[in-house]
Amino acid sequence: MKAWVALLAGLVLSINAPAADYSNPDEAIKARQDQFEDIKASFKQLRFLVIQKQFDAMAAREEADKLVELSQPLVAMFRTRSDQGDTKALDRIWEHWPRFEKQMNEFVELTKKTADSLKYANQEDARMYVNQAAKSCKGCHRLFKAR
Repeated sequence: MKAWVALLAGLVLSINAPAADYSNPDEAIKARQDQFEDIKASFKQLRFLVIQKQFDAMAAREEADKLVELSQPLVAMFRTRSDQGDTKALDRIWEHWPRFEKQMNEFVELTKKTADSLKYANQEDARMYVNQAAKSCKGCHRLFKAR
């Protein structure tokens, strides 16, 4: 019974929670910067967890699930052109939107594959997907982020 009450309360809160609005370029920039800081910390922790000899699959899975959640809004955060102001986002993002969106979605998909592999405590696959995600980050940064 308690589980149903908690589930119902969570559903009501999520329905009433306002959707994030990234239509203001300055707000989108700030939201992205904050989100990427959180992603960077989570990714670093996940990478550490999946290389350990004393592998803690539960801790790795929790961190992977957190990373999946953090990665979900990334594409939406860039939909409004916001390459002016306090940002390292290059105008190439919006000039080559399909390529950028594809790369961003690949990163999101790799985070999901990492989490899925950790459902089965598969350290080897998790490590592989984390490494692929890291390469995905670097590839996107090379093309779309000012240094």
